[in-house]
Amino acid sequence: MEEMKKDICTEWETTDMGEPTKIIGIKITQSLGQISISQGKSIENILKQQGLIDANPAKMPLDPNIKIEPNPDRNEGDRSNTYAQLIGKLQFIANSTWPDIMYAINRLASYITNPSMQHQTAVKRVLQYLSGTKTYGITYENIPGSYISFLGYANAAYKNRDDNKSTTGYVFIAAGGAITWQSSRQSVTAESSTEAEYITLWEARKKASWLRNLYNKLGFTQKEPTVIMQDNTRMVAIVKNPMFHKCTKHINSHFHWIREKIQDG
Repeated sequence: MEEMKKDICTEWETTDMGEPTKIIGIKITQSLGQISISQGKSIENILKQQGLIDANPAKMPLDPNIKIEPNPDRNEGDRSNTYAQLIGKLQFIANSTWPDIMYAINRLASYITNPSMQHQTAVKRVLQYLSGTKTYGITYENIPGSYISFLGYANAAYKNRDDNKSTTGYVFIAAGGAITWQSSRQSVTAESSTEAEYITLWEARKKASWLRNLYNKLGFTQKEPTVIMQDNTRMVAIVKNPMFHKCTKHINSHFHWIREKIQDG
């Protein structure tokens, strides 16, 4: 592993001591027993470009009291690529170090072909949120045993999109920090919140399988089942009880793969 780190570091911005300090715009800060990643400089650059460097911070990326809707046909909005370019920059930040804006950016990216003033205002609010959190980052700590396994959290937002599709959300934690996360539109239309949660767990379990394989290749074989936290009690009952047919007969059969994995331990 040490040889691998030295080889990779030749492609990174490093200090005189050879430790990496930045890679593709992500700042790496190391201290005793900790390593943090952040993108404060990238966020500052975007804020300057948008004239929001001194903007009043917002407490949340999106206003929960405002429903995001498609641009009405009578309102042409801004068809230039300015909105799309900004969303692209924010998607990179969300994918790299800012899981808390992932849902907001994923939602607003649905309107890049014809954004309205509402969408422009919503993006501005995301930037206001980032202006107040630009010094934050993800910190991983050398807690004994914390890095050799991981824990997942999964949840769904039921039919919260224009096409009545639900949204999948999950995050996996190791060493005290998020290591992978996702917020995305579900490919099928769930007929209940329970089904939406069931699909979310299925998608999270696919990521867990990928992580287990990666960990195994790195020498950290997962000896115990991976824990994925979920708060929908009915969905949990469906997963644990294969005879729970009444609530599952309409669910696409390939989603029941999660049930088989749980039964296999």
